[in-house]
Amino acid sequence: MSFRADSIPRRREGADGQRFGEDFVVLDPEGHMLRGLNETAARVWELMDGRRTARDIAGELAREYGVEVEPVLGDCLRLLDRLAGHGLLDAKEVLR
Repeated sequence: MSFRADSIPRRREGADGQRFGEDFVVLDPEGHMLRGLNETAARVWELMDGRRTARDIAGELAREYGVEVEPVLGDCLRLLDRLAGHGLLDAKEVLR
């Protein structure tokens, strides 16, 4: 799966993320723990609500960190592709 700026990432049914102190870990739908996410990746996970596009998520991150949107969007899309590769995400496309 390859995410685009107008894709709406959604966690797969049964995938979950949890904060444990300073760590953020993700469980796949089968309940296997995957490697923890860094703070920025964890924030992407938290912002995925099934309504926001990848561009919306990147825009929120850019605003929170005080940086330009385009580099954040590229990083966000790469992360979404990696998470999807681990079976954690689905996406729907926005028809415009």
